[in-house]
Amino acid sequence: MLNFQIAQRLFLRSLLVVVGLTTMVGQAREVEVVVTDANGKGLPQAVVSIDFPARQAVANQTVIDQVDRLFTPFISTVRPGATVNFPNSDNIRHQVYSFSPAKTFELPLYSNREAPAITFPEAGIVVLGCNIHDHMRAYLYVSPHAQSRLTDGEGSVVLEAPSEASTVHVWYPGLGDEATAERQFAIDASQQQLSVSLPVTPQQQTPPPPSPLQQRFNKLKNDSN
Repeated sequence: MLNFQIAQRLFLRSLLVVVGLTTMVGQAREVEVVVTDANGKGLPQAVVSIDFPARQAVANQTVIDQVDRLFTPFISTVRPGATVNFPNSDNIRHQVYSFSPAKTFELPLYSNREAPAITFPEAGIVVLGCNIHDHMRAYLYVSPHAQSRLTDGEGSVVLEAPSEASTVHVWYPGLGDEATAERQFAIDASQQQLSVSLPVTPQQQTPPPPSPLQQRFNKLKNDSN
């Protein structure tokens, strides 16, 4: 009888938690956040977060590819514990690494037939690089927040927010001396749109121009076609 009573209490507690979460999600509203850069233009791939769970569960796996000697995408966001696959779609080998406190790792040189996977258990900013190609750089935002989404090409993103006042967190490379620096913005209970201006310029990977040997090879290849 005692075991049954304990089980019953645990069930009731679990039920209250589920009901509470369902109520929170039921009271969710949509808030559009528009992020602009220092020049007033829409900023793509800014990470916008809120400490409120979204209706749809976040996937625990994502992909960061290597295409034309560039990481694709440039910025990604995952939750702690997620696994990231690093395929190589180039016809040359890459050596991916990171010295970031959130996750330090190094993948030996590998070709396009392999797709190593790395798990990121802790929240933080992981800066990715390639030991062979210095211009290759990407960022993985391992989010400490319940919900994190990337702005689109116009700098816009829609979040699910609670019905009461809340706080929105925005991150982009170069916001401060520390890679983890982000800005916070308050939204009130009736607000449906938030405009945010960040003192940054859009960042991107810029491959170096082809060497004379590469130019000659490309010319011969084009002429043969």
